[in-house]
Amino acid sequence: MKPKRAAFSQRWIQVYRQLRYFVWPFIVLLAVLLPLRFLYSREEIYFYINRLHTNAGDVLFPYITHLGSTGAAVILVVLLAFFNRRQAFVLATAYCFTALVNFALKFLVAFPRPRRYFVERLHDIYFVPGVEVLDNFRSFPSGHSVCAFTAATVLAYYSKNRYLPILYLLLAILVAYSRMYMSQHFFEDVIAGATEGIALSMLWLAFIQGKGYAAGTTGQLS
Repeated sequence: MKPKRAAFSQRWIQVYRQLRYFVWPFIVLLAVLLPLRFLYSREEIYFYINRLHTNAGDVLFPYITHLGSTGAAVILVVLLAFFNRRQAFVLATAYCFTALVNFALKFLVAFPRPRRYFVERLHDIYFVPGVEVLDNFRSFPSGHSVCAFTAATVLAYYSKNRYLPILYLLLAILVAYSRMYMSQHFFEDVIAGATEGIALSMLWLAFIQGKGYAAGTTGQLS
């Protein structure tokens, strides 16, 4: 049992080393953002972001948010399969793992989405025209954020260019922000979803590394 734990720990350390240029910028971002939740209430943060709407944002963010959708996940896996089937397999299984955990958390927490949470203040909320705003108890954590950060983590792990992980991180951050911009989620939802996506993906990469069809998919940095 101990040798297996030691082997897993070694694989996890290897995963971390491959992702250090991706993980540390995210940790710095968390260190900046998390104190805001202690300084301001959920309502204050939500309505501050809700007032930041622009015409350009109303056009762009409904498209950006789709990068964290199930459809985008399927397309990305298929495209990656043309270049490296094993890496595509790892990405697909990482999606499944993080989604399964996230769905369980959504049902266990059952926190209302902003539209339902502020049902008596809908007249104070700006809703992006043409966007269907969800109204249920599946707000926490943000599934799109989990999906986007899962993809960003796995792609960063396999990247041979140390600057590409920053691009993947920025795209995932835009997806997470789009969920708040369009009133689908709270600040806490996307922070939790982003953290969950990265942490679970790293665990999955460490777990699956060198196993079965995933053998030979160790990440490389140039």
